[in-house]
This record gives sequence, structure tokens and C-alpha cells, in this order.
Amino acid sequence: MIACAGLTGSLYAQDSVSNLGASLPGDGLSPWAPTFQKVAYVVDLTPFDTSWGTRFGIAPVIKSSRTNANFTGSLVSAQFLSNDMIVNVPYTSEQYYLWENAPGSGVNPETNAPTQTIPAPGGLSNRFAAAFSEFSTITDGVNNYNYNGVIGGIINYDPAQPDRLYVTRVVAAVNTADSMSGDSAQLGFGSIDADTNTYYRADDFGLAGSPFAPSVTGNNLYRTNLNARGPVVNQINGNVATLDATQALLTGAPTAHNTPNHIPASVATAPTVATGNFSTQYVRGSAAPLTADSSHLAAGMTDHRGSLGSTMRDALGLGAVTTFGMLAQDQTGQTNTMNLWGVNANGNVLGTLALTHPSSVTDNDDGFTLAYSAAAEYRGYASQAAFRGGVGQVAIGRDRNGMALAAATMHENGLNDDFSTQILVARHNPNTGTTEWTMAAYIDQLFLSGRSGKEVYDGTGAVIGVLTPLFNVTGGTPLGPSMSAPVFDAAGNVWFIGSVELFDRLPGGGSDFDNALFRAVYDEATFSYRLELVLELGSVFVGRNSGLPWQIQFLSIADSNSIDSASMFSGNGTSHTWNNVPLANLTNDDPRTNGGIVLQASIAYDVDGDGTFDNAGGIDEEYNALLFIGCTAPEGPQPCNDADFAEPFGTLDFFDVLAFLQAFSNQDPAADINSDGLWDFFDVLAFLQAFSAGCP
Repeated sequence: MIACAGLTGSLYAQDSVSNLGASLPGDGLSPWAPTFQKVAYVVDLTPFDTSWGTRFGIAPVIKSSRTNANFTGSLVSAQFLSNDMIVNVPYTSEQYYLWENAPGSGVNPETNAPTQTIPAPGGLSNRFAAAFSEFSTITDGVNNYNYNGVIGGIINYDPAQPDRLYVTRVVAAVNTADSMSGDSAQLGFGSIDADTNTYYRADDFGLAGSPFAPSVTGNNLYRTNLNARGPVVNQINGNVATLDATQALLTGAPTAHNTPNHIPASVATAPTVATGNFSTQYVRGSAAPLTADSSHLAAGMTDHRGSLGSTMRDALGLGAVTTFGMLAQDQTGQTNTMNLWGVNANGNVLGTLALTHPSSVTDNDDGFTLAYSAAAEYRGYASQAAFRGGVGQVAIGRDRNGMALAAATMHENGLNDDFSTQILVARHNPNTGTTEWTMAAYIDQLFLSGRSGKEVYDGTGAVIGVLTPLFNVTGGTPLGPSMSAPVFDAAGNVWFIGSVELFDRLPGGGSDFDNALFRAVYDEATFSYRLELVLELGSVFVGRNSGLPWQIQFLSIADSNSIDSASMFSGNGTSHTWNNVPLANLTNDDPRTNGGIVLQASIAYDVDGDGTFDNAGGIDEEYNALLFIGCTAPEGPQPCNDADFAEPFGTLDFFDVLAFLQAFSNQDPAADINSDGLWDFFDVLAFLQAFSAGCP
């Protein structure tokens, strides 16, 4: 097992449930209450193992807001994790809510038990940020209205204790004044940087109108600084003078603009929005008026599609502070190209590259080859994605050898809801100009390989399942797509949500069909990818804050006719390693190559302790939340295996036995070696087996 979790202290904090003993109302926060515009709390990551035995940590870092009395929270749409991380900065908040293994404690005084606060730790921290959009139907009892909000989190951690996250939850923006009145804008998220600059769009589509503020008109872009937000409702409306900590970057434009990306303030001349519009222009700038031109299009490209993917890596070797990528069309009118460009600190284009997929692509891991017809297109930009997100369809990276990497999800039959999808990866040598292609994942609609899709492995190299069309999970509605957009980590591994058939999971040896999160691990030598199952629908984790098991109940890929904005897009991950550890010190399967991944999920807590996660009429509680997956190993040498509990790491001795027994006695998650939420004989057996095996 490759470990990324260390022993922890005695205090834990939020995840949470209410103390009311009922499934409703839960403990979600109102997005309109002044006291809930900023709330600070601690979240501790729960260690868990992938199918390869790789250990990560996971926690629900931000819940959606409660806006309707019939639900514990709103639905989550697009999400984004800051591409940059700021080091050696003070903690964002002076006080944080903290509680230990305490069901019912939390940050909502109306539905949680009284909870202590602690001062921020002394010293400096690392900081990153995450955000998402949310939506729901609200009512005044007669009329229904469409609520939208943008919710962010400023997240600090101490590199010596990275499994403890200090989260400041901030309501960036809403589109209504309260839970019973109409909307003044429709919002689409967007992106965020580690300096908490949050970018989103707004338009006037289908507005009911607000009795308290004028409506926006046309197409609009905004930047809100989370750190500067005050205890007031930031209702986006047509009077920009009333907005809090928010700058209007584009106002009332007649041309539609995609959900915006950005150049992080940490590398830009000033915080800079970056997006595309429906006039085939690359739009950027730190303030109005923005610059718009077509300088981003590579030779031969006639149009673009979707939002901007990005990386802070200089993928094309241009000296760029950010490399962007969009889907593009050539003279055929087919969306068949990944169009990349590098920019300087002002957002100006330094150079471009067009990567048009070849007529056939081979998976270099298993040899499967797929010949594409003229109908094949990248279609992950379709339907609502331009207006609601996520960001973006193209993932961009750079491997340890300086090769540029680009990936996107191909729809083999060219349909928005195509079940036959493949994640194609291009590797480009900036020095020679050569490009090669492979697949990170695929569905084989004709069973040319003798199976429905690419195989999934465990840590021994045994096949445990295959990717499968989405309709095998849903029963046919929706039909597809069968995988999300790809996300690159620092090593060039590809993360995505896909549909899978897992073998021998049911009584009698039957298969289980689920949506799941995967990491396709990159092999530079063979330019190939092999699939690792990270988590799946039904995965259970024991919250270190609530003290309760919680289960993943829904992972989204598709809506009724296309990719779901709530699925993963390339902005759901980062291009840096954990704690900026040099990539040269890591193998590609090391968990520290992941600087962080976010995804939205519906989760349920087993409040009554009966081993089930049923919400109908019981007291179990269900929430929509943003999950964070990260590496939780402290700085310095890492444990060599599951038995290496005590320093000095790399040597197994009496002190490891003593540390394990102490952790086991305290029911510390680190001693739950098989990650089943129990501390029992099987954990002891796993420890003894690892101890007997010794360090490599």
C-alpha cells in the first residue's frame, strides 16, 4: 500500500448532522442569513484505500445551503478547485468551530448542539480554495422561483498536519433576496483562485424579477473576493453599486459568454478573468473593458466550443504563466480538436497548438484500437454547460519529462448523450513538434475487445471490473455520456467519474453496476494508462467529526440529454503536487502527485446506527456536499507500509507495534487498516501481515 495518511491528534471537527433526531431539517445553513455569510470550522480527512491500496483522505468540506423546507440542502452544480496554492500565509479566520466525534454538533445554532470554537493555530499555513454553484426551487406559497447561489471555501492547513483542514465557508453570491421572492439574475459558475477571487457569469434568462433589486440584462461577468465579503447578502442584480466585494467585469453584453476561468492572482499582473464567447473570441482582463480577440486560435481552426481548461504549468514551453485549452473546430465544422495556448501575466497569447485527433487511436496499455468515423466529436460542451459550467472540457498538463499533455472526452457517435465515450490523451513534444495519442479510458460499443470497456485493476494486477455504458447503471435514462471530462494531476494521471461493472460483488457472484471515481495512472515509458478504482457509489466512510458513517449515494455524470454540470470537469483538480513536493521525488502512483480533487456527491449519514442509510421517514440525514480528496501525509519521510506507524519511518520495530496498539485502542482511523469503519481482528491481522512483510 502507498500511504498518504498519518496518525492524528485527539481533536476532530466538522462533518456534522443535526441534534434534532429527524431527517429534516438537517443542519444546512441559509444563504441569506447575515451571520452565515462567513462561517469557519475544522474538517478532518478520513483515510481510505483505493483498489490499488493507495491511501488518500476524504471529507465533505462544504455542504450546500438549505433553501427549501422540504430538503436539507440545495442541489450542487459546477465545482472548481484553485489551481494554485499559497504558502506561508496566516490562517483566514481568527476562530474556528471544532468538535470531537460528536453527532449533533456543528455550526448551525438552530439545529446543532452548542459547539466550542478555538483560535486559529499560531504560525503560518498553506492556503487553497474551492467553490461550487447550487440551485433549488423556492416558493412564496403561490409562486415558485429559481434560486442560484455560489458558495466558496477558503481552506488552510499546516503541512505538518495536512489531514486537518481549516475551512472558512463563504456565500459568494445569490440571485434572490430571501427564500420567498423572485430572481434578479441567473448565475453560472465559474472558477476560483487561492487568493479567493471567484469568477462567475450571470444573465437574464427566464427571470421572475426581484421586488428588492433591478434585474441584470444581457450577459455579465463578475469577480467576488471571498476574503473581503461582509455579513450582508450579495444579491447579484442590475445595480452594481449594491454588490459586496464584487467587481462587474462585463455588463449587459449582447453576446453570450461561457462560464469563466481565470489567471491566478499569484502569477498574474492583476486578478484576471479568462473565458470564451459565442463570437469565437478569447476574452480576458482584470477590469472592464475586457480585451476580446481570436488570437488564441491555432492555424486552421475556425471556431471554438466550451469553456477554458487550464494549468499553471508551461505545457508548450513558451514561458507561460498559464496554459489554456478549448475544444475547437476546423474547416469541416466538426469539434475534433483540442486548441491550446499559453499566456503571459497580462493574459496575452504567447503561442498556440492544435491537436486534432487521428482517425484511429490505440490504448497502449491493452492494445485496443478504435477507428473513428466522421461523426465522432468532443461533445462535452453541449446543452447547458456553456451557461452553467463546469470548467473546462479540456485538461492540460505537463509530465516529468517536459511533454505537454492534453485530454478530452470523445463521443464516438457524435451525440450529446452518447454512451460510447473515450478519454483521449495527446502527448506533444514542444522541442520536436511531434504528437502521439492514446486512451486513458474507453467504452467499446461493438465489443471489439470482447468486453464493454477498459479493465479496472486491484493492487495485485488482477482485473476487478470493466468500464461499462451508463445505461447499464441507469437502466437507459439517461443514456450517456458514460464518463465525465478528465482531470490531470501533477504527474499526468487522469481522474474522472465513469460507469463501471464490478465483478463478484453480489450474492452468488453477480456484478454490481455503479458510477465511480477513477484514477488512470500514467506510465511515461509506454505512454499508457491503467485504471485504479478510487471510490464508488455506496462507498462508506466514518466521519472523524460527526463520529458517524456516511455513504456516497449519488455521483453524477449525465443529465437528461448531455453531460451534467454537476459532474467532474478539468477544473476539479490541481496541477501541483501535495505541498509542492518535487515531482522528481515521486512515482506516478504516489498519492502525493495529487494536490487535491473535489467532486460533488449526495451523501447520507447513518444517524440511528442501524447499518443502513435510509432517509424516508427515519432519522438518517442526507446532504449534497463538496467532497475533497487529498493526501494527508505530514512532511518528511513516509511510512513504508501499513505497519510503519512510528518514526523513524522505513524501519519496523517495537515502537510501530506500540503506536498501532495505542491507535487501535483509541479507535484512531489510522488503525482501521482495512478501512471498513471497524476496529477489529481483521485490522490486527492486516497489521501483522504488513509487519511480517517488512519494509521494501
